Amino acid sequence: MSERYRDYAVLVAVCAVLTLPNLGAPSLWDVDEGVNAEAAREMRENDTWVIPTFNYQLRTAKPVMLYWVQRASYFAFGVSEWSARLPSVLAVWLTVLLVYELARRMFDRATGLLAGVVLVSALEVCVLAHAATPDATLLLFTVLTYYLFWTRHEGDSRKWWIATAAACGLAVLTKGPVGVALPGLVILLYFAWNRELGRLLDRKLIWAALVFLLVAGPWYGLVTAETRGAWASAFFGRENLQRFATPMENHRGPFFYHAAALLVLFAPWSAFLLGALWYGVKGARREEPLSPTPSPKKGGGARAVECSSSLSPPPFLGEGVGGRGCLSSHRAFRFLICWFAAYLVFFSAAATKLPNYMLPVYPALAVLTARFLTRWRSGELVLPKWVMPVGVAALVFTAVAVGGGLLVAGDAVKVLPAGARVFPGLGAWAVIGLIPLTAAVVMGLALRANDRPRFVRAMAVGAVAFTGLVAAFPAMKMDAYKAPKELVRASGVDDSSRDLRLAHLDWFQPSVVFYARREVADLKSAEQAAEFLAVPTPGYLFVPAKTWEQSVEAKVAVPTRIVARHYDFYRNCEIVVVTNEVSQVSSRHVPSRKVEDPGG
Repeated sequence: MSERYRDYAVLVAVCAVLTLPNLGAPSLWDVDEGVNAEAAREMRENDTWVIPTFNYQLRTAKPVMLYWVQRASYFAFGVSEWSARLPSVLAVWLTVLLVYELARRMFDRATGLLAGVVLVSALEVCVLAHAATPDATLLLFTVLTYYLFWTRHEGDSRKWWIATAAACGLAVLTKGPVGVALPGLVILLYFAWNRELGRLLDRKLIWAALVFLLVAGPWYGLVTAETRGAWASAFFGRENLQRFATPMENHRGPFFYHAAALLVLFAPWSAFLLGALWYGVKGARREEPLSPTPSPKKGGGARAVECSSSLSPPPFLGEGVGGRGCLSSHRAFRFLICWFAAYLVFFSAAATKLPNYMLPVYPALAVLTARFLTRWRSGELVLPKWVMPVGVAALVFTAVAVGGGLLVAGDAVKVLPAGARVFPGLGAWAVIGLIPLTAAVVMGLALRANDRPRFVRAMAVGAVAFTGLVAAFPAMKMDAYKAPKELVRASGVDDSSRDLRLAHLDWFQPSVVFYARREVADLKSAEQAAEFLAVPTPGYLFVPAKTWEQSVEAKVAVPTRIVARHYDFYRNCEIVVVTNEVSQVSSRHVPSRKVEDPGG
C-alpha cells in the first residue's frame, strides 16, 4: 500500500506541474470557454440548478454537469477564469489516478505509473485540463465507467452492471448520449471478441437501466418539463443527430481527420503511438504464458529472471518486471483496442469533426503506450532494431515542428503572407523545441549503451517539461491579441452600479458577456445599430472598426465616442466600443489600450 501512495504522490506532483502554472492568467478562450464559464455564472446568478442559459437565453448545446461543478468552484473561490477552469484540472487529476489503477490491474505497477504520466503529458489532455469545457469531466466519467467494468467483470462476475451504469449516467449528464452509447459499444465489441456475448443477456440489465435512469433521468426530466420540451428538442435533435449527420459550424474534415489529429495531439508520445498500437493488436491475438525474459542492464549485460509473478513491482521507470501473474494479458489488450477502435470509427463517420471529440480514447492510448515501453524496457518485447531509432527521429521532428511553428506564428520568421494572423513575441518561446530535442539526444545515447531504463526516463521527463511549458506560457503571449476582456475593462461596462445597455454588430465573442456580466444584444444591421445608439439610456456597441467607419457612423444621428479599441486575432481586425454617452461618467473608466494589428 505504501508503494501505491508513493505512486499517487508522484502522479499528483506531475499533474500539478503540468496543470497549475498560469491556470487563471490568460483570459477565456472563445467560443467554448466563454460560453461555459458564463452559463455557470448565470445559473449561479439565477439560483437555479436546472435550466442553463447563456446571454440570458436558453442554452441547449450541453447538459448540466460542467455548470454544476463550475458553480461549486465559483462558490468556493469566486467567479474568475481560474475557478472556471479548476474543475477540468481536478477532473484530469482524478482521471490520471484511475488510469494508474486500471493499468495496474491490467498489467503491473510500472505500466500504471508510466500510463498516468503519458496521459497527463499528452498535449491535448494537458491543454484541455486548462480549459473551461466539459471534455475533462467527460474523460473522468468515461474512465470511471471502464475502470468499474474492468475491475468487476473478471471471471463470470456480474458485479459490473450496476456500477458501470451509474458511471454512464454521470457521463450522460456531462455530454449526452455518447456517455452511454460508446461505452456500450466498447463492451459489446469486447465481449464479442471473446465470444462472450451471452454475458449481456442478464437480468441485471434491467437493474442497470434503472440505476442509469435514476442518475441521469431526474435532471433531463426537470429541464424538459420546465422548458416545455424546448431544451430536449434542441439538444437531441440539433446537437446530437444533426451534428452527427451534417457538419456544424463548418467543423468538417475527411474520414482520416481524427487519425491524423491523434498523431499531432498525442505528442510527444505519438513518437511511439504506431508501435504501441501494432504490438497492442499483436498482444490481443493470442493467449500465451509470459516466458522468463532477460532484464537488460547498462552496457548490454543481461540476467535471467523468473516469471513476473515472483517479482515485486518495480520502482518508477527502473529495471525489472512488474507482475500481475504469468497468464497472458490478451484480454486487457483486446479491451484497449476495442476502446480505441470504437471511438475512432464512430467519430470518423460523424460529419462534424473536432479534435476534442477523441479525448476519451487517450487513456487507452496511454496504457497501450506505457505497456509497449515497459515491455520493451524489461526485455519482454523484442523489437526490430529500427523501431526505437525511428521513435527518436519522430521526437526530433516534433522538436523542429514546434520550434519552427512558434517562430512562424511569432513572425520571427517571415514566411506568412501579409495580413496573416501572427503573434509578435511568441517566437521567443521557440526554445521549447529544445526540450524534446535534448530528450532525443539522451535517448539516442541510451540506445547506444543499451540502457533502456534511461531511455524511458528521458522520454518521460522530456514529455513533462515540454508539454508543461507549451500549455502554460505561449498562451500568455497570445492573450495580448484577444479583445473581449480588454474591451470590457477599458470601456467600463462591467460596472454593476451603472444602468447600461450593450450590443454587438458584425462581431461577437461569448466571453464579452462573462466579463461584462450583462446581456449583450445581437444587432443585425447598421440601421439597428443607429437605433440602438439613439435611445437615451447609455448604450455601448461592440463593432469592428471598419464596420463602424464604413457602415454605421454616418447613420447615427446622436453624438458618439469610441471608448475602447483593441485588435482581435479571432477576426484579425480591430474592434471598437462606441457609446452614446459623450461625457465621462465612470470614475473607474481608464483610457483604452490599443494593440496594433500584427497582420499589418
